[in-house]
Amino acid sequence: MSLTTSLLDPAAAPSEVGDPPFDESATRAPVELLIQEAKRRARRRRITIAAIVAATVAVAAIATTASLGGGGTPVGGGAVLGAPASPTALGVFEPLRGRIVYVAGDELRAVDPADPASVVSVAIPDELRDKGPVVAGWSADGTRLALTSEVIGETYVMDAEGGIARARSGLGCCTFVREPWLAPDGTTVIDLITADRLYLRDLESGGPHRFVELDPPVAEGLPSWFIPIHAWSPDGSRIAYTVDQQFGVHVQPSVYVVDLDDGATRALVGPGFGHIRHMTWSPDGSRLLVVAGLWRGPTGLTASNPLTLPQETGLYLVDTDSSAPVSASTLPAIAMGHYVAATWSPDGDEIAALDFPTQIHRLVAIRSDGSASRVLVDRMVPGLFAGLAWHPIPSSR
Repeated sequence: MSLTTSLLDPAAAPSEVGDPPFDESATRAPVELLIQEAKRRARRRRITIAAIVAATVAVAAIATTASLGGGGTPVGGGAVLGAPASPTALGVFEPLRGRIVYVAGDELRAVDPADPASVVSVAIPDELRDKGPVVAGWSADGTRLALTSEVIGETYVMDAEGGIARARSGLGCCTFVREPWLAPDGTTVIDLITADRLYLRDLESGGPHRFVELDPPVAEGLPSWFIPIHAWSPDGSRIAYTVDQQFGVHVQPSVYVVDLDDGATRALVGPGFGHIRHMTWSPDGSRLLVVAGLWRGPTGLTASNPLTLPQETGLYLVDTDSSAPVSASTLPAIAMGHYVAATWSPDGDEIAALDFPTQIHRLVAIRSDGSASRVLVDRMVPGLFAGLAWHPIPSSR
């Protein structure tokens, strides 16, 4: 069942004060800036990965063994990723357990989807209060939270003790801020994405870049504002990324997956969407949720950028183990709205999404089959580049 405005009843959900400012200034760059003579490039060899990648990109089953501050005390007492988390391990995040988390003012606010009137909050550390933090994802054990500055694009990790560490990512600002750049193990970050390379960095040591050559490349001649949409698989072994290809005067994204163990890439979704706004893997890794839609109609000589403006989008589910790419033009949406970001419940049965129909955000929840859609929070306070992430440990309540 599609999610439409008739299903989104504001009277049924809590409302937060204040409408975020609406920015009409963002416009799409000319096609030639996104891809410059892409077809002249010979297809690169299959991915070349520095040997150190396989040894250092940890998967979600390893233990967290060092604090973000660089000391020898493990975060949360050395909680093992994937193991049952105790209140002691979750620390300041315990009130957020199993809830949908987003930023509101100077707080991390979390709502229980079973009881939308039940909202709890955790104060944002002072270091981030003037930087417009946006939620960008959790580590698999729920003890580390990725936050990105909406103002300047800097990336940070907050640990279970309330400490903040700068991830020093070079991703830039601002269209990417919701993207899950923190690995599920909580120790590796996506540091930079260029036209044909994905750079990884160890958060603990801050060591040199380790890179993956992308084939096919994302694009050539990327403008400074353009960041490809990406998503890290829950076991840490794969990254989905978008590839922009030129079709006549139009640029359309496809979705590819790169395997960080053997370097192979494969197409997951063929061209057909006008743009892809966000992607996120299901907790079991079997499905990729794609938030996508058409480009907004042209305004003057350029087209308004749907990454920053209210634009009709759908929620699409893709089988990540499919042997052949699906066609975006034939992929059915499980829901339609004006979505900007989405996240899965820990059990994979529900999806929460930020809906941006006018100049406000709404937090909505929907079953993973597209049914039972409802508004959880209406008239939210987040700014334009809002993000959300469902705490991965089921509620103990």
